[in-house]
Amino acid sequence: MLNRIYIVVGLFAILVLAAAFIVPRFVQWGDHRDRMEALATGVLGAEVTIRGDIGFSLLPTPRLEFSDVIVGDAESPVASVAEVEAEFALMDFLRDNYTVTALVLRRPVVDLVIDENGLFSSGVDIAGAGSGVALGHATIENGGIRLTDLRADEVFTAGNISGELRLSSFTGPFQFQGVAEHDGARYELRFNSGAADALGNARVSSYLREASGAFSVTADGTLAAGMAPKFDGTLLVRQAPPLAERADDIRGDLLLESTIAVSTDRVLVSGFTLHPDENRAGMRLTGAASVQLGVRRDFDAVISGGVFSLPPRDATEMPGELPYEFIRLLGEIPAPPLPPMPGRLGIDLAEMGLRGFALRDLRVEANTDGATWTIAQATARMPGETELRFSGTLSNDAGNLGLQGDFSMRAARLDALAQLWRRPREDNPLFNTPGALEGRLMLAGDAFGLSNGRASFAGQTHGLELRLGFGAEPRLDSVITIGALDAAQTAALLALLPDAGGDNRFAVSFPDGSFSVTAQSIDIAGLPARDLVAEAQWSPNAVRFSRLASSDWGGLRLGSTLRLAGNLAAPRITGSGQVGIAAADAPGLVALHEMLGVPYGWQEALAGAWPADLQFILADAEEGPGQVLTLAGRLGVADFDFRAEMAEGLPAIADADLRLVASLEADDQAAVLEQFGLGAGPLFAGDETLVASLFVEGNSKYGFDGRAALGQGSQSIGYFGRFDIAANGALSGEGTLDVLVEDAGGLAALVGVTGAGLPGFDASAALRFDGARSLALSDISGVSGDSGFGGDIAMQRLGQLPSFSGALRADRLDIAGLAAALFGGDALLGLQDTWPEGPLAASADKRPSRGDIAVEADEITANGVQRLGKTGFTFSWNPESIGIDRLEAQVGGGTLGLDVGQCCAGSLAERSISGRATLAGVDLAAIVPPPVAAGLSGRVAAGLQFEGTGQSLADVMRTMTGEGNFAIADFAARGLSTSVFPAIAGFEDVLNTEADALETLIGLALARGDFTAEEARGAFTIAGGTARLANLIVEGAGGRLAGSLNLVLDRLGLDGTFVLTPRDYVDPTGLVETDSARILARISGTLPVPEIRFDLSEMVAAIQVRANELEVERLEVLRLEDAERQRAAAEERNRLIEEQRRRAAEEEAQRLEQERLLQQQQQVPAAPTPPTLAPLDLGYQPGVTRPDQPLQLLPPSN
Repeated sequence: MLNRIYIVVGLFAILVLAAAFIVPRFVQWGDHRDRMEALATGVLGAEVTIRGDIGFSLLPTPRLEFSDVIVGDAESPVASVAEVEAEFALMDFLRDNYTVTALVLRRPVVDLVIDENGLFSSGVDIAGAGSGVALGHATIENGGIRLTDLRADEVFTAGNISGELRLSSFTGPFQFQGVAEHDGARYELRFNSGAADALGNARVSSYLREASGAFSVTADGTLAAGMAPKFDGTLLVRQAPPLAERADDIRGDLLLESTIAVSTDRVLVSGFTLHPDENRAGMRLTGAASVQLGVRRDFDAVISGGVFSLPPRDATEMPGELPYEFIRLLGEIPAPPLPPMPGRLGIDLAEMGLRGFALRDLRVEANTDGATWTIAQATARMPGETELRFSGTLSNDAGNLGLQGDFSMRAARLDALAQLWRRPREDNPLFNTPGALEGRLMLAGDAFGLSNGRASFAGQTHGLELRLGFGAEPRLDSVITIGALDAAQTAALLALLPDAGGDNRFAVSFPDGSFSVTAQSIDIAGLPARDLVAEAQWSPNAVRFSRLASSDWGGLRLGSTLRLAGNLAAPRITGSGQVGIAAADAPGLVALHEMLGVPYGWQEALAGAWPADLQFILADAEEGPGQVLTLAGRLGVADFDFRAEMAEGLPAIADADLRLVASLEADDQAAVLEQFGLGAGPLFAGDETLVASLFVEGNSKYGFDGRAALGQGSQSIGYFGRFDIAANGALSGEGTLDVLVEDAGGLAALVGVTGAGLPGFDASAALRFDGARSLALSDISGVSGDSGFGGDIAMQRLGQLPSFSGALRADRLDIAGLAAALFGGDALLGLQDTWPEGPLAASADKRPSRGDIAVEADEITANGVQRLGKTGFTFSWNPESIGIDRLEAQVGGGTLGLDVGQCCAGSLAERSISGRATLAGVDLAAIVPPPVAAGLSGRVAAGLQFEGTGQSLADVMRTMTGEGNFAIADFAARGLSTSVFPAIAGFEDVLNTEADALETLIGLALARGDFTAEEARGAFTIAGGTARLANLIVEGAGGRLAGSLNLVLDRLGLDGTFVLTPRDYVDPTGLVETDSARILARISGTLPVPEIRFDLSEMVAAIQVRANELEVERLEVLRLEDAERQRAAAEERNRLIEEQRRRAAEEEAQRLEQERLLQQQQQVPAAPTPPTLAPLDLGYQPGVTRPDQPLQLLPPSN
């Protein structure tokens, strides 16, 4: 039973629900149109007409749909809605309380009107109406608002309004959030309102934002609704900066904060604060503005503030690659805002920073009629105590700023002002310099100009016309008329102008332009240029000088027409003219070298090539891009012709093919060589015409091939090979050098060995050079006289001086040639005696190089005779000295070591010659003159150091000082035999022989042999030009040689005495005694022709005295010997007598004994017979001279 009840209830519920869904669809709701219109009219306070279909459904929620709804009069409706779709809360709907839970208004349009009296009318009265209607969620789709101001006959339209609307009642509070479009731009909207109070005032908050975020407006305040609505509140306007591509470009929003009062007849913005960059809190502007609305609209605004500056540039920008900041600013200044109403604007700023410069104390008084701005007065101050004034008009010229008016600028310190466009110098010539400029300014489109300009500078008034293009065709055109400026005034003027050459911003700012400069006198590069005229036009592709002339610029004269095609960095120059150079020391020439960047080495080489008078033509080649430069005229004392064929023109001269042909001829060889820095003396012997020629072709990338030659008559120096030019102008190359000279002294001076005399030669070598830094001669092969030579020589520049090194090998060298190389050819002149009197100081200048050349020779000769064998030495020189070092030569079976040098180069006439020499195991005969070698022999080991000063070699010898020592092994002195002493000892009858005969006998004995010694060792000194060998003692075989010797060097004069005495010899005869036996050898004459005289008188006298002494001694000895013999004979006789007696006694005793024994045996012995004694003989002993015999003084001969 219960189940049946549930079934019945369920069926009933289903029927009720089905009826709620289905029945409303069969109801004709149009029949209820009047009731719905009346209900809506009551809510809005205005007549509502529903002209379209009406539909209603109850479930699941009550929904009402109708279309084509208008509010107000059908002819001029206040609002219209194309479609309306509303949903209500079911339970409230059943209670007749219409709570709209969802409302969709499609294409609603609201028309608002401000009448001629400024009163607002909408045709809708919602004050207190519709308290029974609430919108929980309303959607507006594609709506619109039209506001018509009948005073100005203007219509404001906002379309495509879509959004969400919520309201509790038509009296508030309510909220709208959505989007709208106006004038093609889309905006986001947000509007909130509280409930209106009893006076109809409601608190409102609104927000508007451009869809892309470009700007937003926020307004908060109180809105008084009614016919004269009024809003009082605050305004916040935020404008976003352009999107930044890099982090450094990020800028803050522009922010405007102010209180605002808005009514239908006036907008008052009082006390606004403008932040151009929200991130830069310190930069803000303040002011106030009032805008009158209605039929007669205008405004009055005042802007003031402290420091206002534009945002800084990107820190990573390269200023040198961008235009001047002023030029960039001209292109960035927007057109002045022209409000659609007249008005007045006053500006008072403490400082306005414009990136590159700032305007201080800016005051502007301006008025506008809605079409242009009229600036009654604008003043500002700039750096350098500069006062700026302008009056004129500003306009919007097709979206660009237009300006025209009178301008004046007066500066007390131009040095500070000029820092705005050029970097200051430490010694700024503009320091504390006043100046002024006035004229008429014009800015139209992309052109800025100054006309009728008058510049007051340096006590003179100069004319100036300028036109600056800064748009699509940036350029600068100027006309300048200058009076007479001295160096200081010109420097000040140049310091005032933009740095066109050193600042790349000039070329970037003005790629095109022209100038016309006329000056009575102006300083250029420190020199006055008189009657200067320079007229030219430039572009990125060409610079054309229609005239460039000056009657005198530092000794240079110029008249030319030029065309520089291409661009300033790589110009293609064509033109012609004439250049005159008054003198070699013309100041303009030095300045020209600096401006053209002529390498210093080239400047030195060309320093003496002037004066000159040259005509030049620089023209394009007949075919192709090439160019040809020709020069012809006089260079100093020489005729000069030059032709340069550039395959791709002057701009590509550094890389393209180039052919150079040049020739120079001069009759005065020494003068032209000095012109080009090749020495003050002649390079070639003779007086023929000197001819120089050059021919090269190639390019800087792959180098040049060609030849260069310098010749005179049959002599020449030529190079054939490769040339390379470095970026700094240094030449390098590799090729073959051929030299044929009759006298190489000039060539030696060319490489820095001034004063050295070298013989002529014919040679060739492989040459490699790298500017003035290095040079190498390899595989040298040549002939000098009948001697061949070869080797390698290299040069490296160490510091300021070139340094030469290398090795040479020759078949033979001549001593005279070595002397000329060491002392100079002039030093060997004037040979009157032993040494030449020629000057050692052939050159007063210091040598400009240094070097060490190792030299080897198979032999050293003198007058064709070999003096030294295999020889090696180093020929060295430096600025102060020149010498032969570490000489080692084979001579006489030994070695000779020698170091000799000449010092010191300078202005004094005297030179110092010093050195040292060593000998080791040298045969004496190999190093002394033949006469000396004929008398002395041995092997010498010696050491010597010496030094002398003088104007010539003879003077040096007269002042020579030094010291040395020697040791002569196997020493022998011919004709000085020590056997003379035994010979003398054998002389007979000395007392009866004449002294001359004795001297002859001694001389013959002396010459019979040699004085020999194992070693002769001694030391000597040199002082005052004399070498002194003192106290020489030679211990020889059988004799001792002692003495002293002086050698006067300037004439090689000899003066000395040696004494020969016996050694280890005892004369058995006693005639020769060591103390008195002295043979004197007196030496005189000269070293080449010595004179030796033996002084034997002392020896003769000594032996004569000794012979006499010996005779006396002999006689005494004979007497004593005779007495002794007699005594001995007597003693012998006595001894014999005694002996006979003793024998007799012994015999007697023996006999007696025998007899006794016999008697004993016989008992009676017989008596002995006594012996018979012979008589005593007292005659003479053998060897004793008898008185009756003759006396023998000399020993018997065999």
